[in-house]
Amino acid sequence: MRRVQGNFQGRGETNLFFRAWIPANGLRGVVQILHGFGEHGDRYENLVNRLIPDGFAVFAHDHRGHGKSGGVRGHINSFQDYIDDTRKFYAGVVLPRSQKKPIFLLGHSMGSIIALNYLQTEQDHYQGAVLSGTGCEPRSSGAMTLAVKGLSSALPRGKFKFPLPPSFISRDPEVVEKYEKDPLVEKKLSFRLAGELFNWFSRGTENARDLQLPVLIQCGTEDQAFQGEQVLFERVGSKDKKILLYPGLYHEVYNELEEDRERVLDDLANWLLERVG
Repeated sequence: MRRVQGNFQGRGETNLFFRAWIPANGLRGVVQILHGFGEHGDRYENLVNRLIPDGFAVFAHDHRGHGKSGGVRGHINSFQDYIDDTRKFYAGVVLPRSQKKPIFLLGHSMGSIIALNYLQTEQDHYQGAVLSGTGCEPRSSGAMTLAVKGLSSALPRGKFKFPLPPSFISRDPEVVEKYEKDPLVEKKLSFRLAGELFNWFSRGTENARDLQLPVLIQCGTEDQAFQGEQVLFERVGSKDKKILLYPGLYHEVYNELEEDRERVLDDLANWLLERVG
């Protein structure tokens, strides 16, 4: 396996960091990752280690304000920035290195919201899409949603602590401990980012009706961040679509306890392999 990393210019010339993992013995396909809020691309090591032997390269960029990328930490002016950055990453980094092999988009959590909105205009570039840790709405109260949307305009750069404890990501205590100690994991978000998430969440779940490419949804039944994954699945317009719900698993199904994550990753690998022939 060969690891590549570098930088590219996102929207407004913001400097964004990316990394890629390339199989040493031939390429069958490419997976482009859109990570979730607060995290970064290096947290997908389990996924990389599972897919590389099957001939899949994996590409991931850190969203602006995340990981090793530029931008204000935990803040964004407009959700459109994420979408435009993803478009630039695909065109400038992923596509030139894809060797004309099928490319799949994988969005986790906030990354699934970015994916649903980005694919509204870009789905023709991909062989399929995978959504994990997703749903049709966040698990938050109506009062909180209204408050955040109001503060998004009044105090856009004001920040608050992410409302869920670190343990929401996984039942594996080692994963949780590493997440808590990771200096690149952002624990606070701005009111503007939260407000944009709520607004674009609704857009994305509506956009799901326009999807025509193959779609796989993978979620844990005990996910505390999102709900309505079955509703989202039913909205997806694709004829080739599949949902896999894993009893007892938490938000990050690829980072769960070893026996469980192996099953989830095998399901992902087999789905991808079926679509590259």
